[in-house]
Amino acid sequence: MQTSRNKLFLAFVLLTYYFASSFCEHRVYANDYLLTIGGGYEPAGNQASLEANVLFFQQIVNQQLPHAAQHQIFFADGLDSHEDLQVLAPKKAPDSPTIALLESVFAIGPPSIIYRNHQVSNVRGPISPTSIRSGLDEIAGRLSAGDRLIIYVTAHGGAGSEKDPMNTSITCWRKQSISMKTFSDWLDKLPSGIPVVMVMAQCYCGGFANTIFEGGDPSNGLAKAIRVGFFAQRFDLPAAGCRPDTENDEEYSSYFWGAFAGHSRTGKKAEGVDCDRNGRVSFDEAHAHAVSASQTIDIPLRSSDIFLRHYSRIAGYESTRMQGSPAVSEQTDEELGLAYFTGRLMDISKLGSQSQRATIEALASQLGLSMDSEIVDVFQQNKAQAEFFQQSRFVPGRRGPGGPGGSGRRGRRNSGRMELQKEIIDSWPDLENAKDWSDLDWLRGKEGESILDEMRQLPSFETYKKSSEDRRLSREKSTAAELRDVQFRRLIHTMESIVLAQNLPRIASQEIQKRFQAILALESSFLRN
Repeated sequence: MQTSRNKLFLAFVLLTYYFASSFCEHRVYANDYLLTIGGGYEPAGNQASLEANVLFFQQIVNQQLPHAAQHQIFFADGLDSHEDLQVLAPKKAPDSPTIALLESVFAIGPPSIIYRNHQVSNVRGPISPTSIRSGLDEIAGRLSAGDRLIIYVTAHGGAGSEKDPMNTSITCWRKQSISMKTFSDWLDKLPSGIPVVMVMAQCYCGGFANTIFEGGDPSNGLAKAIRVGFFAQRFDLPAAGCRPDTENDEEYSSYFWGAFAGHSRTGKKAEGVDCDRNGRVSFDEAHAHAVSASQTIDIPLRSSDIFLRHYSRIAGYESTRMQGSPAVSEQTDEELGLAYFTGRLMDISKLGSQSQRATIEALASQLGLSMDSEIVDVFQQNKAQAEFFQQSRFVPGRRGPGGPGGSGRRGRRNSGRMELQKEIIDSWPDLENAKDWSDLDWLRGKEGESILDEMRQLPSFETYKKSSEDRRLSREKSTAAELRDVQFRRLIHTMESIVLAQNLPRIASQEIQKRFQAILALESSFLRN
């Protein structure tokens, strides 16, 4: 009986996604309005990667939305000419291999951070609640029926409180902030019926998924307008991406917008993005690409994921329920005939959209899982992986998370560094002051090579060398374990959403089901009309 029901709902879900996709394919918006919120809260928290993200987005807008009605950009300190951006200083090669070794042993190097004024063009003002609210009000005054608003946030974010964890925030210049509920109130005041698409990449940005509700509060019911968002991270976790350099773009929105450009911000090719092979990339397909291709700590989500976790449930599985979810039914799971979180990866993927199927296949491949793998085996491997990850983070002599109330220290292992420093100074007293190294000609040329050989023969050198290599390997091992743990969580999250969508018609009202289809439709729409 359960198998027959699942087959019926497989057909229903596939038809649902077909009609939702068909609706989006023909929807053309009269005008697109764009709002970009970017940058940090002070120069030391305004990293160059945030500027690079905005510049990349500007390029994509110019290419794909050249006739956008308006693009308002608020970045860092706005039009202020003072140095507000933190940038990685150009690397300077050591004067000699001997000086390179000394800098490593004594942990000394040139200043790595410099500051300059940001180079974002056409900025309207600073990233502040007042200026952003004013800009949004101006856009609201120009919006009319058939228009669309696209909002991009690449900034810092703050966590919600213990009592209201979903009420996270965008951190603004001079450490001001815009809470999710405040931002939701602003969106509520837009002209009726204006669809909003949000792409957010700040820490704890998942809290803004609650903007689907009036005032950001589930107890108020759904907002009158259809809003969707694509969020780099959950509401309770920091996100990746804020760096003083621009060479590394392992950050959600670089992959998301890169799906439309065909390459990431640094030029990494985006392949297999068009999941349904219709020649166009949807927002949902861009999200799927970011989920499956990005090598970050993020667990990205969509508004539809949060919607389902409020209005649906999985039989015998409570981990998806959100705080403040309305009571959807007093009937038992069995009475409603709800599907369980069981079966093979292949079975689950067939129930999802094409982008979800592509995400599952990609993540399973990365994790070395067969599509014939049972869900229970995935959970078992994930448990083992999580335990391995926690163990791999603890290295003797290194600070780590340490668990509840702990510092993560398990004693100090001799690295050989201090001993080698003393041996070098004892052998070459002139090296005690690092400022003098560049003036010592005998550290260069043949004489410098001879001294380098002598340093390598010092008693503590091998201990120091081995310790340095052990630390490097440990970092690589920990990073790989963390990424694998995140890939498992992304995979499970994607499959949960599929089963929740399958159960929604069995538990929710027609009105809720209709809203869900409207959310899917907007998520599956396109950047370029």
